[in-house]
Amino acid sequence: MKTRLIVCAAIAAILVLALSGAGQQSAEQLYKSGLYEEEVGGDLQKAIGTYQDLLKRFPDNREIAAMAQLHIGLCHEKLGTKEAEKAFQKVIDNYPEQGEAVREAKEKLSLLFRSSALIKTGDAEFNLRQVWAGSGVDILGAVSPDGRYLSFVDWETGDLAIRELATGTNHRLTNKGSWTQSPEFALFSEWSPDSQRIVYQWYNKDEIFELRIVDIEASNPRILYQPRTKEDYVQPFDWSPDGKSILAGFFRGTTLIERLERLGLVSVAEGSVKVLKTQFETHSANPKPWGFVFSPDGKYIAYNISQEGKADEKPDIFLLSVDGGTEIPLIEHPANDSVIDWTPDGEGLLFISDRTGTQDVWFIRIAGGKPLGSPLLVKPGVGPIEPMGITSRGALFYGLQGGATDVYEVGIDPRTGKILSPAKKAVVLYEGHNAYPDYSPDGKLLAYIYRSSMPTFEPRQVLGILSLETGRVHELNPDLVRFGYPRWAPDGRSISVEGTGKDGRLGIYRVDIQTSDVVPIVLIDKGTEIYSHRWSKDGKVMFYSTGDRAGKSVSVFVHNFETGREERLSGSPSNAHWIDISPDGKWLVLVNQERNRVMRIMPTSGGDPREIYSFEQEGNYIITPAWSADGRYIYFSKLQKSPGVMWDLYRVSADGGEAQKIDLAMGQFRHLSVHPDGQHIAFSSMGANPEQSQVWVMENFLPGDKVKK
Repeated sequence: MKTRLIVCAAIAAILVLALSGAGQQSAEQLYKSGLYEEEVGGDLQKAIGTYQDLLKRFPDNREIAAMAQLHIGLCHEKLGTKEAEKAFQKVIDNYPEQGEAVREAKEKLSLLFRSSALIKTGDAEFNLRQVWAGSGVDILGAVSPDGRYLSFVDWETGDLAIRELATGTNHRLTNKGSWTQSPEFALFSEWSPDSQRIVYQWYNKDEIFELRIVDIEASNPRILYQPRTKEDYVQPFDWSPDGKSILAGFFRGTTLIERLERLGLVSVAEGSVKVLKTQFETHSANPKPWGFVFSPDGKYIAYNISQEGKADEKPDIFLLSVDGGTEIPLIEHPANDSVIDWTPDGEGLLFISDRTGTQDVWFIRIAGGKPLGSPLLVKPGVGPIEPMGITSRGALFYGLQGGATDVYEVGIDPRTGKILSPAKKAVVLYEGHNAYPDYSPDGKLLAYIYRSSMPTFEPRQVLGILSLETGRVHELNPDLVRFGYPRWAPDGRSISVEGTGKDGRLGIYRVDIQTSDVVPIVLIDKGTEIYSHRWSKDGKVMFYSTGDRAGKSVSVFVHNFETGREERLSGSPSNAHWIDISPDGKWLVLVNQERNRVMRIMPTSGGDPREIYSFEQEGNYIITPAWSADGRYIYFSKLQKSPGVMWDLYRVSADGGEAQKIDLAMGQFRHLSVHPDGQHIAFSSMGANPEQSQVWVMENFLPGDKVKK
């Protein structure tokens, strides 16, 4: 995206300028604070205040001031206020020599003028407002057609719930009990046209996602459809306009990596399935159709799909006749185009596109199943939204996903455990989207994963390598569907990742850091999961933990690079989820995933594990242990009991005993990596003030009068 690239370029430029004096350093800090509040914290008014303060205090630092003025406009644009035009014009008028900022301001003004010319809503004024924020927000549900409720998952228990928007009160529709009592939970949900029933996914005691329906007044859930095996996954997309059927996708493989096998209608009355389509053969070899929504007249279904020869993250939009027989191209463009929903009167479709360099809302008119004219820009600069439906009155509800994750680095005294330097972001490129750090064997490089938040089936991923000496980032693009948990090979020439290949096989892959070439190391069977992996210090073997996806039976295995054989490590327990190897290569530390967390160590040659520490931890949270560089301690994180978002850093002696709490609390503390010097620890985190998810509504924005009367 152009704006994000400009942000990154600006940060780089400012870092250079900062070397020349303390005054400019202060301007830089203010600007970076504003960026954080805007891009990560989501507090746009606070960001505007910070940028305005910068303009007052540092008017002579024209390069930074121009970027601050530009971002004032960007913030107003996101808020939907008329001040955006004035702010962009000030960039042009006040900073004519700042070419990059002026160019971006002119492009934004052009888009705003085009948008204003197309939006004709009579006396109603465009309105954008936040309707839900704070703890407990979930954006996996939808708004009811009458606009009274939001469906969501209450993650305190995993129950399906609804929120009454007028009063802000929540009500659970299921009552499964606590996570200790039951591991079941709800997931995606959709409302019936009469706003009385909800179809939703339910992960049952047999580890199968089934479809259930509940009446919001009676709260009487019933099973509508249940897949036969754990390998089958069903996703509800929409209700038919007459309320008699559920449009659903039937996938093979619970991670949605496999092909969509069937698109069908599930009878609400009896649960029978009418197949609409089994193949999307006219498009890519491994198509990923998504976002299916019914037209209000019930004749067509709109969806996204990647075309042949295009990258997976660049889908176009098509229409499918309800009998499944006809596919019609609706939006064909090199950009990333994703379905939002039909307008209430059925005369057109709203969609998200990044064709201008930012993520914007667009509208395309449709008649007789064919597009009429070119798409119209409706609202620029909405960002990475998650659509939650359009009400019958034309209000668009959407979510902003919280939990922006970054790679941090903290200085620590390896002898006392005292924090020597505060935690700071190690990676400033693409802030909010970085995780899984791992130091190279010589301590000069830091590998990590960047993952975009663009609302697509397969978001873009990059394997980044940060030089800790120069600050430069080398980006690798492994030919994998998805990947994570990078680990450096002992020779420093390659990095292993846990991921999924183009053929859908889950495994551990080696990535050459010079060429990005990918070679599989370990491939595992369907129905199993890789939890963690580590190289031996001599690089001759690899240790990895694998087991069933529910995590009930997980053991450590050894891959021998010389023979290619896989063997279970003798003595490894059946709940060894997360592992790390000691600096001398002689020991493994093992941590399980049950409520009673037990930390054990065992020889890498095999043998009986020995418990060194245990503690209680609710939920299936990932807790990744990491040995200290001298091998004396094991670092790990522990979730605070209240408020339930912050984590503390601890360490425990490898000989056992009480754990030492270290003075560092961060949101979602995980993926620890200790620097070879023992004085720095890198980790993934949501930061000291974790961003929460939010729900917003956009009103009076449709071109013309596209609202039901």
